[in-house]
Amino acid sequence: MWKSLISGVAASLLLLPTAQALAEESEYEIIGAAYHADKIEQLLYEERYTPVNDSGKGEVHYVDPDGERIAEKTLDYSHGETSPSFELRDLRQDLHWSARWSDDEEQIRLTRGSREEPESESVEVKSRQVIDAGFDPFIQSHWDRLMDGERVTFHFAFPNRLTNVRLRAERIEADDSPIQKQEEGWVYFRIRVNSAVLSLFADNLYLAYDPEDTRLMVFRGRSNIPDADGEGRDVEIHYRYP
Repeated sequence: MWKSLISGVAASLLLLPTAQALAEESEYEIIGAAYHADKIEQLLYEERYTPVNDSGKGEVHYVDPDGERIAEKTLDYSHGETSPSFELRDLRQDLHWSARWSDDEEQIRLTRGSREEPESESVEVKSRQVIDAGFDPFIQSHWDRLMDGERVTFHFAFPNRLTNVRLRAERIEADDSPIQKQEEGWVYFRIRVNSAVLSLFADNLYLAYDPEDTRLMVFRGRSNIPDADGEGRDVEIHYRYP
């Protein structure tokens, strides 16, 4: 959801995978390796995306460095690729987050917290509504405008804040991005709150794309799953496409 790594991380990515790892990777369409934002050599977890099926549903499996599954997310793209309903469950703790469309498609029900005592709030659907992983196809669908230097606004539903926030995406120079893994030719974007006042209290998200196929290569920002103690953390996620 939105900072020259050459030595340690690059070496780890170049290690030959085992047969088991290759078999596991074949099940997934996208794999993101999430590193500690301030200790870029420290792998925290992987997020592994299954292909979206014919019903418009997909899953994300979050796996720690020991191979243990720590969280699961289900996605339903029946309302469009930029605004999927979803549920994220932390398997280590009794925590979950979700966003679900109302039957009349005029509201989104946001939920956070424990199963026994969840907090929920319904928010009004706004123009250019984006939910969860929908930010990536949103960037791709507005690619030409962003590449021309336009700032593109949209609304993003945050279950962890129970609110629908207006954000702004814009292209930036590589030198202005804190992303550690940078490669020549990549394009960089920043996503921030579309308010001078609110932006003082919200962290920015940073993205890196390969313009050859407009694939997301790096995400840097707040993780959508907490650490084992339930605390938030900033990550830099490096994506690969097996």
